[in-house]
Amino acid sequence: MLNEQQSNEFVQNSFGDRYLFRVNGTAFDKIGSAAVYQKQFADKLFEENHLYIILGTDSGLLPKYLLQKGLPSGSTYLFVELPEVIDVVRAELDLEDSAKKLLLTTFDCWQEEAVAFEFQNYVYLNNMEFHRSIAAEDLHVDAYQGIGRELQEELEQIRWMLQAEMGSELFTLRQLENLAENRLSAACLRGSFTGRTAVVLGGGPSLDDSISWVIENRDSMLVIAVSRICRRLLEVGLIPDIVVSIDPNQISYDISKEMLLLHERTIFINQYHVSSRLLGQWRGRNFYMGQRLEWVAEDPDQAFIARGPTVTNCAIDLAVQIGVERILLAGVDLCFSRKGFTHAQGSNEYGIGPQLGTGQLWVETNSGEMAETTADFHFAISTIAAQATQAAESGCQLINLGDWSARIDGVAYADWRDLALSPLPQPAFDMLMEWLPPDNSELRIAHQQAMLAELDVAAGTFREIKKLAQEGIRANDGFFGRVAGGKGEKKYKAKLDRIEKKLKKGFDVFTPMLKKAGIRDFLKLTQGEGADSWTSEDIDRLGRIYFEAYRDTAARLLKMVEAAQKRLESRLEEESESPDLAQCFSQWQQDQQPGRFYLWRQRNPDLEIPPELLPQVAEFEAAFKKDLDDRQTMHMARAQAWSELGPVCGKLKMMYRRGERENLGHLVDCLDPERSIDEKALFHLGKGLIAEFDEKIDTALEEYRNLIDALAEEKKGSVLEEGLLRVFSISLERTDAESALLAAECLASIAPTYLPYYADMLKLTGDRGKALDVYTDYLEEVREDLPVMLKMGCLYMEAGVTEGAKLMFDMVLEREPWNQAALHFLETLEQNQTKETDLQEQIDN
Repeated sequence: MLNEQQSNEFVQNSFGDRYLFRVNGTAFDKIGSAAVYQKQFADKLFEENHLYIILGTDSGLLPKYLLQKGLPSGSTYLFVELPEVIDVVRAELDLEDSAKKLLLTTFDCWQEEAVAFEFQNYVYLNNMEFHRSIAAEDLHVDAYQGIGRELQEELEQIRWMLQAEMGSELFTLRQLENLAENRLSAACLRGSFTGRTAVVLGGGPSLDDSISWVIENRDSMLVIAVSRICRRLLEVGLIPDIVVSIDPNQISYDISKEMLLLHERTIFINQYHVSSRLLGQWRGRNFYMGQRLEWVAEDPDQAFIARGPTVTNCAIDLAVQIGVERILLAGVDLCFSRKGFTHAQGSNEYGIGPQLGTGQLWVETNSGEMAETTADFHFAISTIAAQATQAAESGCQLINLGDWSARIDGVAYADWRDLALSPLPQPAFDMLMEWLPPDNSELRIAHQQAMLAELDVAAGTFREIKKLAQEGIRANDGFFGRVAGGKGEKKYKAKLDRIEKKLKKGFDVFTPMLKKAGIRDFLKLTQGEGADSWTSEDIDRLGRIYFEAYRDTAARLLKMVEAAQKRLESRLEEESESPDLAQCFSQWQQDQQPGRFYLWRQRNPDLEIPPELLPQVAEFEAAFKKDLDDRQTMHMARAQAWSELGPVCGKLKMMYRRGERENLGHLVDCLDPERSIDEKALFHLGKGLIAEFDEKIDTALEEYRNLIDALAEEKKGSVLEEGLLRVFSISLERTDAESALLAAECLASIAPTYLPYYADMLKLTGDRGKALDVYTDYLEEVREDLPVMLKMGCLYMEAGVTEGAKLMFDMVLEREPWNQAALHFLETLEQNQTKETDLQEQIDN
């Protein structure tokens, strides 16, 4: 932390940069802040319609740089600064004219300020970015490290939560696809297991430790499983009483499809927007959570809302609401295992290998050690803590059986060996089935007919909205003169006002539904500058965007509703005593649900199938089997991407730079040098960084040499680059110019980016001519690198080549007329020339 006196001590370098020395040190002394920022950020901070959250201000220099370059249209900047620095930085800056686009705040207040910037809109559009200032990267002040970690954690959680909401159109699609199957609410199960014990089985690695104990005590508790572990449960012969699934994405089907084999003695509890391929092919009883139709209010007694974000959260809510007195958690880790695994055996993730490059956050485990986790898991930890508190109020206790599971407030930890259980009077599944309402064809038909009536209302509404929005587009065109003789006519203005009023208030619950589904289209209205700077052309464009958003979203929703109507008609045909099977088969094929044939046959064992349709039946049976057996799925491809080692190098560097010694050691422990050459190289890189951290420099150099040897045949790649960079850095610190020159030459052979390193070392070792040649080669590859132009100009100046130096500095000023470094060097050059001229005149005289 900085004391008050140190915080106020500004210094100024030769380039005119004023900064707090204890914050920035000598970071800008060589080429000035503008050149450093150009090299560090280039154009990364100048995209339009973005929100940039930046840790640190570099004593105010970074905001000044942005203002000097000009802020892009629609973009805003939120700087998060240390409390002991922020006031003196504010005093350095004149932000009165840019207060709506650039703001300084502290970590404690950043979320409140971000709300004022409507930051959620940027997240929805994936236009929010987090960056660190030079001071926050260099860590001259330790406080930046802790604040940076917490800020990034909060940003990741917020980003995850808000982007999850962006799936609203997919949720609506699945809601309509699942309408026929979402007949009975999970509220039917309330009170069905009062005073007893349940175990919730998650997919975390600790499931492997406790699954045998669960099998042994199967008759003493209700078993609730998340759908993704059904493959593993089938392998060990454990049939859950309830399986829960919530995810609407195709990937959810890929990892959960084995649950379709559990229908005989398992109840399916599904979120209303679950994958329709899971629900549509399920042959057992199912009960839905959430709202069946967005425009129809649920009876409060029948509504069953289970909170997310994960399926485990929903499973816990379910257990509490059905009256369970004690909920055991097995495989609910919400963090990576000691070896970097995220999921239990039997999963795609486990089969691929540890995910060493994906974790971003850290949590304490029940064993007291720290483990990595992801943003969704991290958020789930806080929501389970809230669930535990609420459950305790109703007399329900949560107990986690995993010692390496994340520690959660309100959730006790217990070794499963120490638990005592009493057998149930009968199997849990039988107890539930006796409790549940009936299911028969008559009830299903009544439900499907009621849903068709609701869809008729929705279809008519969306057709009307679509038509009205199209009229709005024509009226907007007329008002702005795209209809002959119509510009500004009052009749167009009156029509626009009438249409807008009708769209906003004339369609009851359908308007909010439409805006939610089309949120990305409507958010286009928020882009660009504020209303006070709009031109007539802007108003014209935004008016058209507004009506197009209504029209296009209504058209998409109408298409979904019409498809749902067709599906419900097919479901009614399934219930017929003389069904049109060709129609049913066509619907099943369209929905990619070959297994639905088995459900139909289960309900109609005696109906004959026309001979001409038997080949298609055989196709359904073969397709269903092939589907269940297929392992090369979209999810498998994603799991392979997550397990790739590419991000690990950057992760090791980040941990080292931020002083995270314990985390660095944990990651290195997860690396197995025998698994692959790439992993061996990363292992040596990590060991070298640890040795540097522990100030064992000779050991570090040995590890880096082992890395270089392991990748001797590669001659490229980020890990080899980093190894050479570490050797280069250590050699410089030891003033071992020969080794540094060799490392720089090797780096230059890998990528042109490193040619300036090589040139710098050539200059340092006295070979100015070759250094100039290397700089020239580099600028032929990278023509806009202003810092290198400045270095080359300085080298010319030192060598007495005045014209060459002037050429370089002029080239910089052509691109950045305000560049203080170039102006300074050019002024120095002119002063030197004047002195030489004066001296020569004195000699001549």
